[in-house]
Amino acid sequence: MSAYEHSSTQVRQDLTLRSPRVMVAGLLLRALQRRQRRRAAAALHNLDDRLLEDIGITRNDIPRIVERLFGPPEQI
Repeated sequence: MSAYEHSSTQVRQDLTLRSPRVMVAGLLLRALQRRQRRRAAAALHNLDDRLLEDIGITRNDIPRIVERLFGPPEQI
């Protein structure tokens, strides 16, 4: 077996073994992100209208604000 064949086989085995771990980690990460979004939205919804107005948002803005806070970074 050549060095290339050996390293290629090893990489495939590593990916196969790691794949379930990566999948579970991805699921946990998405669950954590959903929880953070829900908590942020709930915290903003718990503010009264005057406080929301003081920070410059309305109740209709809350979903958009939360998505921007936790969404993917914007392209420059």
